[in-house]
Formats: sequence, structure tokens, C-alpha cells
Amino acid sequence: MKICILVIILLFIIIPTSTLSQHSLIDELIQGRNALKSKDYLNAEQYLTKVLPEFKEIGDYILFWRAKARTGMNKYEEALKDIEILKKNYPHSPLLKKSRKEEIEITKKLDLANIERIYESFINDYPDETEIKFEYALYLKDLGKTERAKKLLKEIFVTATLFADRAEKELSENDITVNDLIKKAKALNNAYLFKKAEKYLRDAISKANPSQLSEALSTLGYSLFMQKKYSESAEIFKKCSEHYWRARALLRARNFETFEKELPEYIRLKDSRISDVLINYANIKRRAGETDEAVKILKMVNLQYPSSKEESLWYLGWIYYITGELDKAKQIFQELYISHGKLKYLYWLEKVNELKGVMKTKEYSVSFRPGDIYSYLLYTKGKVSFIPESVSISPKSIIPKRINTLLRADFREEAIQEIKIKLNDSREIENIPLLSKLLYELGDYSTSVRLISKIPDSFSYQDLLYPQVYRDAVLKASNQFNIDPCLIFAIMREESRFDRQAQSPAGAIGVMQLMLDTAKKEGKKIGISIDSNTELFDSDKNILIGSFHLKNLIEEFGSTVFAIAAYNAGEKAVSSWIKSTTYRDIDEFIEDIPYSETKAYVKKVLTSYFEYLRINKALTDETISKIIKVKGGRS
Repeated sequence: MKICILVIILLFIIIPTSTLSQHSLIDELIQGRNALKSKDYLNAEQYLTKVLPEFKEIGDYILFWRAKARTGMNKYEEALKDIEILKKNYPHSPLLKKSRKEEIEITKKLDLANIERIYESFINDYPDETEIKFEYALYLKDLGKTERAKKLLKEIFVTATLFADRAEKELSENDITVNDLIKKAKALNNAYLFKKAEKYLRDAISKANPSQLSEALSTLGYSLFMQKKYSESAEIFKKCSEHYWRARALLRARNFETFEKELPEYIRLKDSRISDVLINYANIKRRAGETDEAVKILKMVNLQYPSSKEESLWYLGWIYYITGELDKAKQIFQELYISHGKLKYLYWLEKVNELKGVMKTKEYSVSFRPGDIYSYLLYTKGKVSFIPESVSISPKSIIPKRINTLLRADFREEAIQEIKIKLNDSREIENIPLLSKLLYELGDYSTSVRLISKIPDSFSYQDLLYPQVYRDAVLKASNQFNIDPCLIFAIMREESRFDRQAQSPAGAIGVMQLMLDTAKKEGKKIGISIDSNTELFDSDKNILIGSFHLKNLIEEFGSTVFAIAAYNAGEKAVSSWIKSTTYRDIDEFIEDIPYSETKAYVKKVLTSYFEYLRINKALTDETISKIIKVKGGRS
């Protein structure tokens, strides 16, 4: 309710209404929509008919709602006329698909002869709309038009949609070809349904001819790989000569003996993708204490794979740094910084100088770069001399009349839909701050953050880029568990962009992306009973449990950074990383995290954490140093 009031206040400030009658008409528009929702079709029709001439900017909405009211009163011919007017006068309306679905329903009720033409036209324009396609296929099947019906059912079967299983039941085994099975499996893989894809692929392989076998095997290998069945996937990739994926699978399976035997063949193929595998293998060798072999591999990648030259050179410098060959590390970090200008290279160059006892100079003094983790770290080294205060300017623009009318009537879902349509128009880029602000006020935080992040001057809109939403729940968790609210905001921002409906392929749910088992275990400790996934969409519960879990990780590891890493990769993985290598400082741990996803995640969360501290005027050299425990702060 607070959001609605804020939106309405904002709108009347930017675009004030001109007359009392406009207020009255808005009220009647709202009453018409409410009457439709309550199935008071007569009043809905009357109100909507009255306001239609006054609100032509949203005439498609009013026509669609009036058609629904007239359908409710069995005025089918009049409803069809409304839909025809909508289609003619509003050819780009977001309601076209819905209105044409309504047209199909009415045409069916009237048993009109043109139903097949309407069906065909619809699925031609919306080929991915499997519900209508399935409905039409059954209609044709009942008419005895089996070949056309079968064709449509097969088109549905090869998708990963809700109607795919129903379509399969309508088909015989002979109707489904090997190519259909492979296409189906690829769609399932894209939907992260790897186990289900595996079933169809094994069926396909048992029936495939030689020309189909390679594709089926390759797709199966990927399904198995994504299920972490690495040894099995490696064998499948061998059968279809997928050398790159076989190499990746062998490394994941830790089958180094076979990998090394086949390594000359991988190199001989000159597949540029192999460079990533080789860099990964070099890092594995270094962690196993085989430094010379790791260096040899990285030097070879540097020479033979130009596209990976920067990355291989970085890891070569990192090996020298970790093993104490500081002069070699310095030379490489200096070369990388001069060539690429990244603060990452400057930071580690300064670390080398610090370890070598070299006096600090102003040679590389740089300006603060918001959003770059190394800006904050370099601040502790005196190389970034000044972190500016956070600023957040208010977007100034005129709200498009169509969106403004929907907002004045508090039609929030429709307004969000219209804003997103505007965003698809590249000409609207100058309005991004305003549209992002409107989405924020309407509660679509995730789209708002993603949107404002796209523009070059995004850091001028800190309130949108780093919003502090669900604030009451965050402060409650902060006080209850003695955890920094800025850290909770940072975790939510990077986990879900504050989308309470977020759900990952792995099953993590809600604003803090909790797994059900973790939520049950941690929730029980603080008196919150969680029985199903749906309860985790409650942002208050999600934030309390997630914050408690995060606090436990901080206490377990004695470090905010370790806790952030464990939040992403799990306690066991982080414990093993800490035990396997001795680090002088936690910044070395961050840079050396073996999982690339977790490394990127930790850096993103820390960056957001520092930004929230900056917004709240709590970011200092001492604060940064305490969080990452970097020795020898600014002098």
C-alpha cells in the first residue's frame, strides 16, 4: 500500500491532472475494472463504455476488459467486435495474444465455421504458444485430420513445456523419430532438466543410425556432465570424438592419468577452447605442488593460444606470486597493468612491492572506479587517494501518457508490462532512469536493478543500483543476529536482485536463495517451521533464515569473506580450500578460490557490501581492512 501511495504522489507531482472530471473518470475506470473482477459484468460494461472515448491511450485495455464483460453476459458477437477493433486500432498492443485467445474461446462457443482459420492464424503468429497448439491438435484429431494433428503434437513434444508430456501421450511410439528424441532432449537440457533429457537420449541412441549417433551421444554426454557424472560423460564424449568436452570431464573426474595421455592429442587439434582446459589443469598442478609443470603448461598456452594470452599470463604471474618468486611476479603484473590498465593487476603489483619492502610511490596513483573491487582494496594501499561520497540523482523525464494513465488508476501489473515493452525499444535508453524508478516504486526490484545497471552512468543512481528494500525485515534480522544490514543487502542483491519469486535451477529459492534443506534446519533453530518451498517465497521468513545462516557461517569460519564463499560453495569446499593452502592474507584466498563461479560471487558480494557501506557513509579504510583482513592499511 505504501508503494501505491508513493507512485501516485510521484505521478501527480510530475504530471498533475488538469481537472476534477479527470479524477472522476479515473474513478469510473477503476470501478469498471473492479466490477469485471467481481463478475459484475453489467456495471463493468457500462463503466468501461463510458470511459473508452476519454482514455484512447489505453483503449486496447478497455476494449479487452469490455469484451471479457460482454462474454460474461453471453454477448459474444459484441465481444468479438471489441476484439476486432482492438486488433485493428492497436496492432502493437501487448494484449493481442490474450485477445486472440479470447477470440478462439468465443468462436468455439458460437461454433463458427472459421475456427480452423483462426487457430491456424494464431499458431502461425505464436508458434511457441503450446497450450493453444495442443488444444487445436485435439480439435483436429476429433475431426479425423490426424496428420495435421500429429504434426502439431510432435512440435509440442520436442519442447520442455507443460504440454509436452500430454502431447507425448497422444502420439504412438512410431510417431516419434530419433531426431525428435534428440531435439526434445536438447530442449530439456536448456531447461536444466538433465535427468529427464538423459532418458530420451538413451532411447534415441538405441534406435539411432550412424548419421544420428554422434549428435545423440554428444547431447547425452552434456546431460551426464551437468549431472556431475563426469567419468560416464567422459566415456560418452570419447565415443563421439568431442575432445574438448572429454578433456573437461576427465579433469572434473580427476582422472589425470588418462588426461595426460591424451593431452598431446588435445594440443594437436588447435581448438581454441582447449586453452581454458589447459589453464585449469595448470592450476590443478600448482595446487598439487607440481609448480614446474604448471609453469610449463601456462607458457605453452601463452605461446600457442593468442586469445588466452592475458589469462595465461595472469595465472603465470599468480603462480610466481604464490610460490614467492616475487621478481617474476612483479614483471608480469607490471606488463599486464601497462597493457590492459586493470586495477586487479595494479593491486597485486602493489602487494608484491609491499612484500619486497619497496617504498610506496605515487607512480600508479589512480582514481576511484565505483563497482571495481580493486578500487576499494587499492584504497587500503594508498593508491586510490579518495573515495567520493555516494550520490543518487532523481530521474527527470516525462512519463508516457499510456503508462501514466495505468499508474493513476493503480493498474500495477499492466503498468509494469508497458514499461517492459518500452524497454525493448532501443530509442528509450534516455528514459531508463525514469523507467527504472517506476519499476522500483511498483515493487519490481529485480528488473529495476538490472535495468539501471545497463547505463554508463548507473552509479549516479545509487538508490536504484543498490536499493535497500525489505528494510524492516533486514533491520529485524540485523538486530536479532547482530549482523551488518549492509551485508544482508549485498547478499540479496547478488543472489536474487531482490526478487522474492527467484528460483535457481539447483532449487534455491527467494531473495536470499535458500535451499529447502538448509532453510528447514536453520529455521528450526530460530522457531520458524518450513515445510515446503512455497514458504520460502515469503521475504520476511527468507531474510530471517538466510541472515541467521550467514551469521552462523561467519562464526564458524571467523571471517566475513570465508562466510560469503561458503554461502555460495558450501562449508565443506571452503574448509578444504583453507586447509590445502596457507595464505598470508584473505585477499590471497579470494584470488585463489578454485571455483570460478564462487570467486566471481565473492568479489561481487564484497563490492556490493562496500557500496552499501558507502551509501550509508560507513566506508573507511579501517572498515575495508577489517572485512578482508588485509595487513598494513594506509599509512
